[in-house]
Amino acid sequence: MEDFYRDFSNIGDQIFESLRSSGGEYRNKNVVGIGADGTATHAMDKACEDIIVRYVEENDLPFNIMSEELGFLDRSYDETILTDPLDGTFNAENKIPFYSVSIATLKDDFNSLTRGYIKDLARGDVFYAEKGKGSRHNGDPIRVSPVPIHGYTISVGTCSDDMRRKLIELPGRHRSLGCASLEMALVARGSVDMMAYVGRESYIRNIDVGAGVIIVREAGGVVVDQSGSEFNMGLDVTVRTNIMAARNREVLGDLI
Repeated sequence: MEDFYRDFSNIGDQIFESLRSSGGEYRNKNVVGIGADGTATHAMDKACEDIIVRYVEENDLPFNIMSEELGFLDRSYDETILTDPLDGTFNAENKIPFYSVSIATLKDDFNSLTRGYIKDLARGDVFYAEKGKGSRHNGDPIRVSPVPIHGYTISVGTCSDDMRRKLIELPGRHRSLGCASLEMALVARGSVDMMAYVGRESYIRNIDVGAGVIIVREAGGVVVDQSGSEFNMGLDVTVRTNIMAARNREVLGDLI
C-alpha cells in the first residue's frame, strides 16, 4: 500500500487512542459550537478534528482539508482530504459501539475520488481503498457478496409513501445503525446487501460517505442517488442528499 495509507492509519490510531484514553471525559460536554455544515459541534467531534488538522499540517501532507466543523482549509494543493473526524457522534457519546473516522481524497467531486480510509473506532477495524487497486479490510482484499444475504441497513426520513413502502417491504433483516461510513463498509465486505439513507431527515453529507463510496465501488458494488444515477457530490459540506449503496443494481430493484 502507498505511503498515504500509513499517514491515514497514524491519524486513525491517534483518534482511536484519544477516545479510548479519554475515560468518557467528552461524553457530557456536548455542544461547543456550530460546524461549517450548520450542525452542532460536540466536544468529541472537535477533539477528533484537531488531531487530523494537526497531523496534516505537522507532516505537510499535500492536501487541503474539508471537514465537518472546520469547513474548507485551503493549503494550496490540487487534492483535498474530505473527512468526518467522528461519524456516529451520538453512538460514541452514548457508548454504542458503532462509530468511525472517515477520510477520503479527491480533487473536486466524487468522480475524482482517489482513496478512502475508514477506521472503526469501537473495535479498531480498518477499511481502505485506492482507485483501481481494490478494497481491503484489515489488509485483506474484500468484495461485495456474490449471493443475496437479505440484510439491509436503512435509515428512512420523510419521503414518498411509495418509497417508504418499498424499503419497509424489502424481504429480510433490516437495521438502522447510525454511522453511514461503517454501513457502507458492511456492504463492501459482503455483510449486507444494501445500505440506504432516504428521506429528508436521513439526508447525508459528502463527509459522511466520501470514503465509503470508493470503498464500495472498489469492492465491486454500486452507489447511486435516489434517482438511480451514479452517486456524485462536490466539496460543499452544506449540501445534503440521499444515497443507496448495494452489492449490485439488482438489489435496488424498483427502488429507483
